[in-house]
Amino acid sequence: MDRRWPKRTIAGLMLGVVLSGCTRPGLLRWAERPTSTHESAVQAGESPIRPATYVASEEDVYSQPISPESRLAPAVGPDILAGMLPIDACIRRALEANASVRAARFNVEALRQRIPQVTALDDPILSNTIFPIPSVAPQYSLMGYMPYAALLAQQFPWCGTLRLRGQAAEQDVRIALFELAATQLDAIAGVKRAYFDLHFAERAESLLKQNRKLAEEFLQIARVRYPTTTATQSDVLRAEVAVSDIDRELENNAAALSEARAELTRLLHLGSESDIRTVPELPVDSVPNELERLYQLALASRPDLQGRLAAVDRDLVAVELARKRYYPNITLGLVYQDMEKTNAVTPKTASGMPNVGLFVGMNLPVYHKKLAAGVCEARARAAADRALYEAERDQSHRDIKSLFVQARAQQNAISLLRKSNLPAARQVLRLTSSEYRTNVAGVDLLSVFSAWRDLLQVELQIAQIEAEQGKTLASLERAVGVQLNEHPPDLSSLAAPPAPSTSTSPFGATAQPTATTGRTELPGSEKGRPTPLMPRGPGGGTKEGRQSGGRSAVPAQP
Repeated sequence: MDRRWPKRTIAGLMLGVVLSGCTRPGLLRWAERPTSTHESAVQAGESPIRPATYVASEEDVYSQPISPESRLAPAVGPDILAGMLPIDACIRRALEANASVRAARFNVEALRQRIPQVTALDDPILSNTIFPIPSVAPQYSLMGYMPYAALLAQQFPWCGTLRLRGQAAEQDVRIALFELAATQLDAIAGVKRAYFDLHFAERAESLLKQNRKLAEEFLQIARVRYPTTTATQSDVLRAEVAVSDIDRELENNAAALSEARAELTRLLHLGSESDIRTVPELPVDSVPNELERLYQLALASRPDLQGRLAAVDRDLVAVELARKRYYPNITLGLVYQDMEKTNAVTPKTASGMPNVGLFVGMNLPVYHKKLAAGVCEARARAAADRALYEAERDQSHRDIKSLFVQARAQQNAISLLRKSNLPAARQVLRLTSSEYRTNVAGVDLLSVFSAWRDLLQVELQIAQIEAEQGKTLASLERAVGVQLNEHPPDLSSLAAPPAPSTSTSPFGATAQPTATTGRTELPGSEKGRPTPLMPRGPGGGTKEGRQSGGRSAVPAQP
Protein backbone atom coordinates (compact mmCIF):
# COMPACT_ATOMS: atom_id res chain seq x y z
CA MET A 1 0.00 0.00 0.00
CA ASP A 2 1.28 3.45 -0.89
CA ARG A 3 1.50 5.38 2.36
CA ARG A 4 2.12 8.73 0.66
CA TRP A 5 -1.50 9.43 -0.27
CA PRO A 6 -2.51 10.71 3.18
CA LYS A 7 0.19 13.40 2.92
CA ARG A 8 -1.16 14.65 -0.40
CA THR A 9 -4.71 14.42 0.86
CA ILE A 10 -4.04 16.39 4.04
CA ALA A 11 -1.92 18.96 2.21
CA GLY A 12 -4.58 19.41 -0.45
CA LEU A 13 -7.27 19.76 2.21
CA MET A 14 -5.35 22.46 4.08
CA LEU A 15 -4.52 24.29 0.83
CA GLY A 16 -8.18 24.18 -0.18
CA VAL A 17 -9.26 25.64 3.16
CA VAL A 18 -6.75 28.48 2.84
CA LEU A 19 -7.67 29.21 -0.78
CA SER A 20 -11.38 29.05 -0.06
CA GLY A 21 -10.95 31.58 2.74
CA CYS A 22 -9.01 33.90 0.45
CA THR A 23 -11.36 33.65 -2.53
CA ARG A 24 -14.78 33.91 -0.88
CA PRO A 25 -17.14 36.16 -2.87
CA GLY A 26 -17.71 38.34 0.17
CA LEU A 27 -14.01 39.11 0.56
CA LEU A 28 -13.65 39.84 -3.12
CA ARG A 29 -16.64 42.18 -2.97
CA TRP A 30 -15.20 43.92 0.05
CA ALA A 31 -12.17 44.88 -2.02
CA GLU A 32 -14.41 45.98 -4.92
CA ARG A 33 -16.63 48.48 -3.17
CA PRO A 34 -19.46 50.05 -5.20
CA THR A 35 -19.32 53.68 -6.17
CA SER A 36 -22.96 54.55 -5.34
CA THR A 37 -23.56 56.56 -2.17
CA HIS A 38 -26.16 56.25 0.54
CA GLU A 39 -27.71 59.57 -0.47
CA SER A 40 -28.44 58.27 -3.97
CA ALA A 41 -30.27 55.35 -2.43
CA VAL A 42 -32.38 57.73 -0.32
CA GLN A 43 -33.22 59.89 -3.35
CA ALA A 44 -34.22 56.78 -5.31
CA GLY A 45 -36.64 55.80 -2.54
CA GLU A 46 -34.72 52.72 -1.48
CA SER A 47 -34.50 51.63 2.13
CA PRO A 48 -31.03 52.14 3.65
CA ILE A 49 -31.44 48.99 5.74
CA ARG A 50 -30.26 45.96 3.81
CA PRO A 51 -31.30 42.33 4.45
CA ALA A 52 -29.15 40.26 6.75
CA THR A 53 -28.54 37.67 4.01
CA TYR A 54 -25.50 38.58 1.98
CA VAL A 55 -26.10 38.76 -1.78
CA ALA A 56 -23.06 39.11 -3.99
CA SER A 57 -24.80 41.34 -6.54
CA GLU A 58 -26.43 43.93 -4.26
CA GLU A 59 -24.82 47.23 -3.37
CA ASP A 60 -23.02 47.43 -0.07
CA VAL A 61 -24.11 50.75 1.46
CA TYR A 62 -22.48 50.00 4.80
CA SER A 63 -18.91 50.00 3.47
CA GLN A 64 -19.34 52.92 1.07
CA PRO A 65 -16.56 55.46 1.69
CA ILE A 66 -17.32 59.19 1.77
CA SER A 67 -15.84 60.91 -1.26
CA PRO A 68 -14.47 64.47 -1.06
CA GLU A 69 -17.24 65.61 -3.43
CA SER A 70 -19.98 64.25 -1.15
CA ARG A 71 -18.48 66.11 1.81
CA LEU A 72 -18.94 69.44 0.02
CA ALA A 73 -22.18 68.82 -1.86
CA PRO A 74 -25.55 69.49 -0.17
CA ALA A 75 -27.54 66.51 0.99
CA VAL A 76 -30.55 67.28 -1.23
CA GLY A 77 -31.04 69.86 -3.94
CA PRO A 78 -32.55 73.20 -2.82
CA ASP A 79 -35.55 72.65 -5.11
CA ILE A 80 -36.74 69.68 -3.04
CA LEU A 81 -39.61 70.40 -0.61
CA ALA A 82 -39.70 74.11 -1.41
CA GLY A 83 -42.72 76.36 -0.95
CA MET A 84 -45.53 76.19 1.58
CA LEU A 85 -45.49 72.92 3.54
CA PRO A 86 -47.77 71.67 6.32
CA ILE A 87 -46.15 70.44 9.48
CA ASP A 88 -47.15 66.82 8.72
CA ALA A 89 -45.09 66.83 5.52
CA CYS A 90 -42.07 68.16 7.40
CA ILE A 91 -42.42 65.44 10.04
CA ARG A 92 -42.63 62.70 7.42
CA ARG A 93 -39.55 64.07 5.72
CA ALA A 94 -37.63 64.21 9.00
CA LEU A 95 -38.50 60.60 9.85
CA GLU A 96 -37.21 59.48 6.47
CA ALA A 97 -34.14 61.64 5.93
CA ASN A 98 -32.96 63.02 9.28
CA ALA A 99 -29.33 62.02 9.74
CA SER A 100 -29.67 61.11 13.42
CA VAL A 101 -32.70 58.93 12.72
CA ARG A 102 -30.91 57.11 9.92
CA ALA A 103 -27.89 56.57 12.15
CA ALA A 104 -30.14 55.05 14.83
CA ARG A 105 -31.67 52.72 12.22
CA PHE A 106 -28.22 51.54 11.18
CA ASN A 107 -27.34 50.99 14.83
CA VAL A 108 -30.38 48.72 15.21
CA GLU A 109 -29.37 46.74 12.14
CA ALA A 110 -25.78 46.44 13.37
CA LEU A 111 -26.87 45.08 16.75
CA ARG A 112 -29.35 42.72 15.12
CA GLN A 113 -26.50 41.17 13.14
CA ARG A 114 -24.65 40.55 16.40
CA ILE A 115 -27.18 37.90 17.52
CA PRO A 116 -26.07 35.12 15.11
CA GLN A 117 -22.46 35.94 15.95
CA VAL A 118 -22.72 35.50 19.72
CA THR A 119 -24.97 32.42 19.50
CA ALA A 120 -22.64 30.51 17.16
CA LEU A 121 -19.77 28.28 18.21
CA ASP A 122 -16.19 29.43 17.83
CA ASP A 123 -14.35 28.38 14.71
CA PRO A 124 -12.91 24.85 14.90
CA ILE A 125 -9.14 24.52 15.09
CA LEU A 126 -7.18 22.46 12.58
CA SER A 127 -3.50 21.91 13.30
CA ASN A 128 -0.81 19.84 11.59
CA THR A 129 2.51 18.85 13.14
CA ILE A 130 5.28 17.74 10.75
CA PHE A 131 8.42 15.82 11.76
CA PRO A 132 10.79 16.18 8.79
CA ILE A 133 13.84 14.59 10.51
CA PRO A 134 13.28 10.84 10.94
CA SER A 135 16.06 10.41 13.49
CA VAL A 136 14.40 12.69 16.00
CA ALA A 137 10.78 12.00 15.00
CA PRO A 138 8.47 9.79 17.09
CA GLN A 139 9.34 6.12 16.57
CA TYR A 140 7.26 3.13 17.55
CA SER A 141 8.67 -0.36 17.22
CA LEU A 142 5.35 -1.92 16.31
CA MET A 143 3.96 0.90 14.21
CA GLY A 144 6.91 2.69 12.62
CA TYR A 145 7.91 6.25 11.84
CA MET A 146 5.35 9.10 12.27
CA PRO A 147 6.12 11.93 9.78
CA TYR A 148 3.24 14.18 10.85
CA ALA A 149 0.10 14.37 13.04
CA ALA A 150 -3.16 16.34 12.43
CA LEU A 151 -5.66 17.60 15.01
CA LEU A 152 -9.22 18.90 14.44
CA ALA A 153 -10.83 20.36 17.61
CA GLN A 154 -14.04 22.21 18.48
CA GLN A 155 -14.79 24.02 21.74
CA PHE A 156 -18.28 23.84 23.27
CA PRO A 157 -19.30 26.35 25.98
CA TRP A 158 -21.07 25.13 29.09
CA CYS A 159 -24.77 24.35 28.77
CA GLY A 160 -26.89 27.50 28.44
CA THR A 161 -24.03 29.90 27.69
CA LEU A 162 -24.94 30.45 24.04
CA ARG A 163 -28.58 30.91 24.95
CA LEU A 164 -27.70 33.60 27.50
CA ARG A 165 -25.44 35.32 24.98
CA GLY A 166 -28.34 35.43 22.55
CA GLN A 167 -30.66 36.86 25.19
CA ALA A 168 -28.15 39.60 26.03
CA ALA A 169 -27.77 40.45 22.33
CA GLU A 170 -31.56 40.57 21.92
CA GLN A 171 -31.77 43.02 24.82
CA ASP A 172 -29.14 45.15 23.06
CA VAL A 173 -31.40 45.21 20.01
CA ARG A 174 -34.36 46.23 22.19
CA ILE A 175 -32.29 49.05 23.69
CA ALA A 176 -31.32 50.21 20.20
CA LEU A 177 -34.97 50.10 19.10
CA PHE A 178 -35.99 52.30 22.00
CA GLU A 179 -33.10 54.62 21.17
CA LEU A 180 -34.38 54.76 17.60
CA ALA A 181 -37.85 55.62 18.87
CA ALA A 182 -36.38 58.29 21.15
CA THR A 183 -34.32 59.70 18.27
CA GLN A 184 -37.44 59.95 16.16
CA LEU A 185 -39.23 61.71 19.01
CA ASP A 186 -36.36 64.17 19.20
CA ALA A 187 -36.53 64.78 15.47
CA ILE A 188 -40.29 65.36 15.59
CA ALA A 189 -40.06 67.74 18.54
CA GLY A 190 -37.21 69.60 16.86
CA VAL A 191 -39.18 69.94 13.62
CA LYS A 192 -42.21 71.27 15.50
CA ARG A 193 -40.16 73.81 17.42
CA ALA A 194 -38.39 75.02 14.27
CA TYR A 195 -41.69 75.11 12.38
CA PHE A 196 -43.32 77.28 15.06
CA ASP A 197 -40.30 79.61 15.07
CA LEU A 198 -40.53 79.96 11.30
CA HIS A 199 -44.29 80.49 11.50
CA PHE A 200 -43.90 83.28 14.07
CA ALA A 201 -41.21 84.98 11.97
CA GLU A 202 -43.49 84.89 8.93
CA ARG A 203 -46.44 86.27 10.92
CA ALA A 204 -44.27 89.00 12.37
CA GLU A 205 -43.10 89.92 8.86
CA SER A 206 -46.68 90.13 7.66
CA LEU A 207 -47.76 92.28 10.61
CA LEU A 208 -44.80 94.62 10.21
CA LYS A 209 -45.47 95.09 6.51
CA GLN A 210 -49.12 95.88 7.18
CA ASN A 211 -48.18 98.40 9.86
CA ARG A 212 -45.58 99.96 7.58
CA LYS A 213 -48.36 100.82 5.14
CA LEU A 214 -50.29 102.41 7.98
CA ALA A 215 -47.21 104.39 9.05
CA GLU A 216 -46.72 105.63 5.49
CA GLU A 217 -50.36 106.72 5.45
CA PHE A 218 -49.85 108.74 8.64
CA LEU A 219 -46.70 110.24 7.11
CA GLN A 220 -48.62 111.36 4.03
CA ILE A 221 -51.33 112.93 6.21
CA ALA A 222 -48.71 114.82 8.24
CA ARG A 223 -47.00 116.09 5.08
CA VAL A 224 -50.32 117.29 3.63
CA ARG A 225 -51.31 119.07 6.84
CA TYR A 226 -47.92 120.66 7.50
CA PRO A 227 -48.28 123.48 4.94
CA THR A 228 -51.76 124.27 6.32
CA THR A 229 -50.37 124.56 9.88
CA THR A 230 -52.71 121.84 11.09
CA ALA A 231 -49.64 119.69 11.69
CA THR A 232 -46.21 120.59 12.99
CA GLN A 233 -42.82 119.68 11.64
CA SER A 234 -42.31 117.38 14.63
CA ASP A 235 -45.33 115.36 13.47
CA VAL A 236 -43.68 114.83 10.10
CA LEU A 237 -40.43 113.82 11.76
CA ARG A 238 -42.24 111.43 14.10
CA ALA A 239 -43.96 109.80 11.12
CA GLU A 240 -40.65 109.41 9.30
CA VAL A 241 -39.05 107.89 12.42
CA ALA A 242 -41.98 105.47 12.73
CA VAL A 243 -41.43 104.25 9.16
CA SER A 244 -37.70 103.86 9.87
CA ASP A 245 -38.45 101.88 13.03
CA ILE A 246 -40.64 99.50 11.07
CA ASP A 247 -37.86 99.04 8.49
CA ARG A 248 -35.36 98.31 11.26
CA GLU A 249 -37.67 95.72 12.83
CA LEU A 250 -38.19 94.13 9.41
CA GLU A 251 -34.43 93.74 9.04
CA ASN A 252 -34.12 92.12 12.46
CA ASN A 253 -37.04 89.84 11.72
CA ALA A 254 -35.47 88.85 8.39
CA ALA A 255 -32.44 87.53 10.28
CA ALA A 256 -34.67 85.54 12.64
CA LEU A 257 -36.62 84.24 9.65
CA SER A 258 -33.45 83.04 7.94
CA GLU A 259 -32.21 81.38 11.12
CA ALA A 260 -35.50 79.52 11.70
CA ARG A 261 -35.61 78.33 8.07
CA ALA A 262 -32.00 77.13 8.29
CA GLU A 263 -32.77 75.13 11.44
CA LEU A 264 -35.79 73.51 9.82
CA THR A 265 -33.88 72.57 6.67
CA ARG A 266 -31.13 71.07 8.83
CA LEU A 267 -33.61 68.83 10.61
CA LEU A 268 -35.16 67.84 7.28
CA HIS A 269 -31.73 67.11 5.75
CA LEU A 270 -32.27 69.58 2.90
CA GLY A 271 -30.06 72.08 1.17
CA SER A 272 -29.37 75.26 3.08
CA GLU A 273 -30.99 77.36 0.31
CA SER A 274 -34.37 75.56 0.42
CA ASP A 275 -37.21 78.09 0.49
CA ILE A 276 -39.64 76.49 2.96
CA ARG A 277 -42.66 78.41 4.19
CA THR A 278 -45.34 77.53 6.71
CA VAL A 279 -49.10 77.48 6.28
CA PRO A 280 -50.92 80.76 7.05
CA GLU A 281 -53.01 79.36 9.91
CA LEU A 282 -51.43 76.90 12.33
CA PRO A 283 -53.78 75.75 15.09
CA VAL A 284 -52.18 74.80 18.39
CA ASP A 285 -53.43 71.89 20.44
CA SER A 286 -54.98 72.69 23.79
CA VAL A 287 -53.16 71.90 27.01
CA PRO A 288 -54.01 68.61 28.78
CA ASN A 289 -55.93 68.82 32.02
CA GLU A 290 -54.61 65.93 34.13
CA LEU A 291 -51.00 66.09 35.23
CA GLU A 292 -50.99 62.73 37.03
CA ARG A 293 -52.24 61.05 33.89
CA LEU A 294 -49.26 62.43 31.98
CA TYR A 295 -46.94 60.82 34.53
CA GLN A 296 -48.59 57.44 33.97
CA LEU A 297 -48.39 57.82 30.20
CA ALA A 298 -44.69 58.60 30.42
CA LEU A 299 -44.05 55.44 32.46
CA ALA A 300 -45.96 53.38 29.92
CA SER A 301 -44.74 54.83 26.65
CA ARG A 302 -41.62 56.99 26.99
CA PRO A 303 -38.88 55.09 25.10
CA ASP A 304 -36.10 56.46 27.31
CA LEU A 305 -37.59 54.69 30.35
CA GLN A 306 -38.28 51.51 28.40
CA GLY A 307 -34.69 51.50 27.17
CA ARG A 308 -33.40 51.83 30.72
CA LEU A 309 -35.49 48.84 31.78
CA ALA A 310 -34.18 46.85 28.82
CA ALA A 311 -30.64 47.72 29.93
CA VAL A 312 -31.41 46.36 33.41
CA ASP A 313 -32.77 43.16 31.87
CA ARG A 314 -29.61 42.81 29.80
CA ASP A 315 -27.44 43.28 32.88
CA LEU A 316 -29.35 40.57 34.75
CA VAL A 317 -28.56 38.22 31.87
CA ALA A 318 -24.94 39.35 32.15
CA VAL A 319 -24.95 38.26 35.79
CA GLU A 320 -25.99 34.75 34.73
CA LEU A 321 -23.32 34.76 32.05
CA ALA A 322 -20.69 35.70 34.61
CA ARG A 323 -21.80 32.78 36.77
CA LYS A 324 -21.40 30.43 33.82
CA ARG A 325 -17.67 31.12 33.92
CA TYR A 326 -17.44 28.92 37.02
CA TYR A 327 -18.04 25.97 34.72
CA PRO A 328 -15.48 24.71 32.19
CA ASN A 329 -15.72 24.78 28.42
CA ILE A 330 -15.41 21.36 26.77
CA THR A 331 -13.15 20.82 23.77
CA LEU A 332 -13.63 17.76 21.58
CA GLY A 333 -11.20 16.79 18.85
CA LEU A 334 -10.09 14.19 16.34
CA VAL A 335 -6.42 13.17 16.11
CA TYR A 336 -4.84 11.58 13.04
CA GLN A 337 -1.26 10.25 13.12
CA ASP A 338 0.33 8.99 9.93
CA MET A 339 2.67 6.00 10.29
CA GLU A 340 5.01 4.40 7.74
CA LYS A 341 7.66 1.70 7.64
CA THR A 342 10.10 3.89 5.79
CA ASN A 343 12.74 5.36 8.10
CA ALA A 344 11.40 3.25 10.98
CA VAL A 345 13.87 1.98 13.55
CA THR A 346 12.64 -1.60 13.04
CA PRO A 347 11.04 -1.63 9.59
CA LYS A 348 10.55 -5.40 9.67
CA THR A 349 8.34 -5.34 12.76
CA ALA A 350 6.62 -1.98 12.07
CA SER A 351 3.10 -2.25 10.69
CA GLY A 352 2.87 1.33 9.28
CA MET A 353 -0.83 1.57 10.15
CA PRO A 354 -2.07 5.19 10.77
CA ASN A 355 -3.63 6.05 14.13
CA VAL A 356 -7.00 7.74 14.62
CA GLY A 357 -7.90 8.97 18.10
CA LEU A 358 -10.32 11.20 19.99
CA PHE A 359 -9.33 14.25 21.97
CA VAL A 360 -11.18 15.64 25.02
CA GLY A 361 -10.09 18.74 26.93
CA MET A 362 -11.40 21.50 29.12
CA ASN A 363 -10.29 24.67 30.82
CA LEU A 364 -9.97 24.70 34.60
CA PRO A 365 -11.76 27.68 36.25
CA VAL A 366 -9.58 27.66 39.37
CA TYR A 367 -9.04 31.42 39.79
CA HIS A 368 -12.14 32.08 41.83
CA LYS A 369 -11.21 35.63 42.75
CA LYS A 370 -11.32 36.62 39.09
CA LEU A 371 -14.62 34.81 38.55
CA ALA A 372 -16.19 36.37 41.64
CA ALA A 373 -15.04 39.81 40.52
CA GLY A 374 -16.79 39.25 37.18
CA VAL A 375 -20.06 38.42 38.92
CA CYS A 376 -19.76 41.46 41.19
CA GLU A 377 -19.06 43.67 38.18
CA ALA A 378 -22.20 42.44 36.40
CA ARG A 379 -24.27 42.98 39.56
CA ALA A 380 -22.91 46.50 39.97
CA ARG A 381 -23.78 47.34 36.37
CA ALA A 382 -27.33 46.08 36.88
CA ALA A 383 -27.68 48.23 40.00
CA ALA A 384 -26.22 51.23 38.15
CA ASP A 385 -28.70 50.87 35.29
CA ARG A 386 -31.50 50.53 37.83
CA ALA A 387 -30.42 53.82 39.41
CA LEU A 388 -30.22 55.42 35.96
CA TYR A 389 -33.80 54.28 35.31
CA GLU A 390 -34.95 55.96 38.51
CA ALA A 391 -33.02 59.12 37.59
CA GLU A 392 -34.61 59.11 34.12
CA ARG A 393 -38.04 58.65 35.66
CA ASP A 394 -37.53 61.53 38.09
CA GLN A 395 -36.22 63.74 35.29
CA SER A 396 -39.25 62.93 33.13
CA HIS A 397 -41.59 63.86 35.98
CA ARG A 398 -39.75 67.12 36.48
CA ASP A 399 -39.85 67.95 32.75
CA ILE A 400 -43.55 67.11 32.48
CA LYS A 401 -44.45 69.24 35.49
CA SER A 402 -42.41 72.22 34.29
CA LEU A 403 -43.72 72.07 30.71
CA PHE A 404 -47.30 71.51 31.89
CA VAL A 405 -47.23 74.63 34.09
CA GLN A 406 -45.55 76.65 31.35
CA ALA A 407 -48.12 75.62 28.75
CA ARG A 408 -50.97 76.47 31.14
CA ALA A 409 -49.52 79.93 31.76
CA GLN A 410 -49.09 80.55 28.04
CA GLN A 411 -52.64 79.43 27.31
CA ASN A 412 -54.02 81.80 29.97
CA ALA A 413 -51.91 84.67 28.64
CA ILE A 414 -53.18 84.14 25.09
CA SER A 415 -56.77 84.03 26.30
CA LEU A 416 -56.32 87.25 28.27
CA LEU A 417 -54.66 89.08 25.38
CA ARG A 418 -57.30 88.03 22.86
CA LYS A 419 -60.29 88.76 25.09
CA SER A 420 -59.15 92.02 26.67
CA ASN A 421 -55.98 93.65 25.36
CA LEU A 422 -56.42 93.10 21.63
CA PRO A 423 -60.00 94.48 21.33
CA ALA A 424 -59.14 97.44 23.55
CA ALA A 425 -56.01 98.30 21.54
CA ARG A 426 -57.93 98.10 18.26
CA GLN A 427 -60.69 100.32 19.64
CA VAL A 428 -58.22 102.93 20.89
CA LEU A 429 -56.43 103.07 17.54
CA ARG A 430 -59.68 103.28 15.63
CA LEU A 431 -60.92 106.21 17.77
CA THR A 432 -57.66 108.16 17.83
CA SER A 433 -57.00 107.76 14.10
CA SER A 434 -60.57 108.80 13.30
CA GLU A 435 -60.33 111.85 15.56
CA TYR A 436 -56.95 112.80 14.11
CA ARG A 437 -58.25 112.62 10.53
CA THR A 438 -61.18 114.86 11.47
CA ASN A 439 -58.96 117.38 13.32
CA VAL A 440 -60.51 116.84 16.74
CA ALA A 441 -58.96 119.17 19.26
CA GLY A 442 -56.48 117.58 21.65
CA VAL A 443 -55.68 114.60 19.39
CA ASP A 444 -52.29 114.87 17.75
CA LEU A 445 -50.16 112.51 15.75
CA LEU A 446 -48.26 111.44 18.86
CA SER A 447 -51.47 110.01 20.35
CA VAL A 448 -52.15 108.11 17.13
CA PHE A 449 -48.64 106.67 17.07
CA SER A 450 -48.90 105.62 20.71
CA ALA A 451 -52.16 103.74 20.05
CA TRP A 452 -50.76 102.24 16.87
CA ARG A 453 -47.59 100.95 18.58
CA ASP A 454 -49.66 99.48 21.42
CA LEU A 455 -51.78 97.50 18.95
CA LEU A 456 -48.72 96.29 17.06
CA GLN A 457 -47.05 95.12 20.26
CA VAL A 458 -50.17 93.23 21.34
CA GLU A 459 -50.46 91.49 17.96
CA LEU A 460 -46.78 90.54 17.97
CA GLN A 461 -47.03 89.35 21.56
CA ILE A 462 -50.00 87.10 20.75
CA ALA A 463 -48.18 85.60 17.77
CA GLN A 464 -45.04 85.02 19.84
CA ILE A 465 -46.85 83.42 22.78
CA GLU A 466 -48.82 81.16 20.44
CA ALA A 467 -45.58 80.01 18.86
CA GLU A 468 -44.01 79.47 22.28
CA GLN A 469 -47.05 77.46 23.37
CA GLY A 470 -46.74 75.26 20.31
CA LYS A 471 -43.06 74.67 21.10
CA THR A 472 -43.89 73.94 24.74
CA LEU A 473 -46.53 71.37 23.75
CA ALA A 474 -44.04 69.77 21.37
CA SER A 475 -41.55 69.45 24.23
CA LEU A 476 -44.31 68.12 26.50
CA GLU A 477 -45.20 65.43 23.96
CA ARG A 478 -41.51 64.54 23.79
CA ALA A 479 -41.32 64.27 27.57
CA VAL A 480 -44.41 62.05 27.75
CA GLY A 481 -43.66 59.97 24.67
CA VAL A 482 -47.12 60.04 23.05
CA GLN A 483 -49.21 62.47 21.06
CA LEU A 484 -51.29 64.78 23.26
CA ASN A 485 -54.29 67.05 23.07
CA GLU A 486 -56.77 68.32 25.64
CA HIS A 487 -57.67 64.71 26.49
CA PRO A 488 -54.58 62.46 26.39
CA PRO A 489 -54.98 58.87 25.15
CA ASP A 490 -56.42 56.37 27.56
CA LEU A 491 -53.97 54.05 29.28
CA SER A 492 -56.05 51.10 28.10
CA SER A 493 -54.85 51.82 24.57
CA LEU A 494 -51.28 51.29 25.76
CA ALA A 495 -49.66 48.39 27.52
CA ALA A 496 -49.57 48.56 31.29
CA PRO A 497 -46.53 50.45 32.58
CA PRO A 498 -43.80 48.03 33.63
CA ALA A 499 -43.41 47.66 37.36
CA PRO A 500 -40.25 46.49 39.08
CA SER A 501 -40.44 42.90 40.18
CA THR A 502 -40.07 41.79 43.77
CA SER A 503 -37.40 39.28 42.93
CA THR A 504 -34.05 39.43 44.65
CA SER A 505 -31.72 42.01 43.20
CA PRO A 506 -28.06 41.33 42.39
CA PHE A 507 -27.19 42.80 45.79
CA GLY A 508 -30.09 41.05 47.55
CA ALA A 509 -31.80 44.30 48.62
CA THR A 510 -33.03 46.45 45.74
CA ALA A 511 -35.82 45.08 43.59
CA GLN A 512 -34.95 44.83 39.91
CA PRO A 513 -37.33 45.30 36.99
CA THR A 514 -37.70 42.26 34.79
CA ALA A 515 -38.46 41.89 31.11
CA THR A 516 -42.02 40.71 30.63
CA THR A 517 -44.11 40.15 27.56
CA GLY A 518 -46.60 42.71 28.84
CA ARG A 519 -44.14 45.58 28.68
CA THR A 520 -44.97 48.43 26.37
CA GLU A 521 -43.56 47.81 22.91
CA LEU A 522 -43.08 50.42 20.25
CA PRO A 523 -46.38 51.33 18.58
CA GLY A 524 -46.68 50.02 15.07
CA SER A 525 -43.48 48.01 15.34
CA GLU A 526 -42.89 45.40 12.69
CA LYS A 527 -40.12 42.86 12.96
CA GLY A 528 -38.52 44.86 15.75
CA ARG A 529 -38.44 48.11 13.78
CA PRO A 530 -40.78 50.95 14.88
CA THR A 531 -43.16 52.41 12.32
CA PRO A 532 -43.78 56.17 12.51
CA LEU A 533 -47.22 57.26 13.68
CA MET A 534 -48.62 60.21 11.76
CA PRO A 535 -50.32 63.02 13.69
CA ARG A 536 -54.05 63.05 14.26
CA GLY A 537 -54.45 66.82 14.35
CA PRO A 538 -53.07 69.89 12.61
CA GLY A 539 -50.69 70.65 15.43
CA GLY A 540 -49.76 67.08 16.28
CA GLY A 541 -46.81 65.02 15.19
CA THR A 542 -45.56 61.51 15.09
CA LYS A 543 -44.04 60.02 18.18
CA GLU A 544 -41.00 57.90 18.03
CA GLY A 545 -37.54 58.89 19.18
CA ARG A 546 -34.30 60.27 20.58
CA GLN A 547 -30.96 58.65 21.11
CA SER A 548 -30.53 58.82 24.84
CA GLY A 549 -27.16 59.75 26.15
CA GLY A 550 -25.28 57.33 28.35
CA ARG A 551 -27.39 54.30 27.49
CA SER A 552 -25.63 52.86 24.50
CA ALA A 553 -26.21 49.23 23.73
CA VAL A 554 -23.06 47.72 25.24
CA PRO A 555 -23.01 43.95 24.79
CA ALA A 556 -22.83 41.86 27.90
CA GLN A 557 -19.56 40.04 28.30
CA PRO A 558 -19.89 36.27 28.00
